[in-house]
Amino acid sequence: MRAAFIALVCAVSLPAGAILIRADRDDAEYLELATKYAASVAIGPVDAEGVLIAPSWVLTSARVARALDGKKNVTIDGKGYKLKSVHPHPTADIGLLFLGSGYRHGDLDFEPARLYRADDEGGKTVVIVGHGANGKIGSPLARESSDRRKRAAVNTIDRLGKREFDLGIKPADLASDLQGALGAGDFGGPAFVETSQGLLVAGIATSANGEWQTYVRVSTFVPWIEETMVDAVRRDLDELLDGSGRS
Repeated sequence: MRAAFIALVCAVSLPAGAILIRADRDDAEYLELATKYAASVAIGPVDAEGVLIAPSWVLTSARVARALDGKKNVTIDGKGYKLKSVHPHPTADIGLLFLGSGYRHGDLDFEPARLYRADDEGGKTVVIVGHGANGKIGSPLARESSDRRKRAAVNTIDRLGKREFDLGIKPADLASDLQGALGAGDFGGPAFVETSQGLLVAGIATSANGEWQTYVRVSTFVPWIEETMVDAVRRDLDELLDGSGRS
């Protein structure tokens, strides 16, 4: 079973991947759980994931941001928006997308997610979210299916580093009731922690290596995220005031 799972999560040549689910659980449970995480979004045309953290800002991986560099438009959950700028971190796999004037605030019928700022993530339960074709841990992923429906799964932060944390994929008798794993198209997607302040984004998916799923620690990069957003908005305002940003 473990060998089959390793082959599955490394199969990056497949079409859009999905959150992989337990073979002994109903897919409907994962679909239902995902309805609580509206801020987690599918990004096109690159078949990737992200999370809305402000009305015009999507937090994702640096690789996703670089893949969109030079593009003028992007889709967020299937809706098209202008892409004003992309901001990949220079040394970590975390990045930001700044949506431009094509974004309509009326499209947003939920609250953007807030960032996890504490440094106590170790051992916490997280919910990972992604879109795409369904698959089960230890079973081949159906190549024909690409429904892009949102699924969520429950894992635990088992290893904590300065810039990243890891979720271990456990045997069924030790796993959470809705354990899940990253599929090929889920990178850039969020890991949420439930706190007394609500649901906060604690991680951004960066890699899957065998039985370990790695996320960039959002708490480490909060200063960079905030500085990047402020600088981009300031430049946008300067362009508008001097006329260079007028259409």
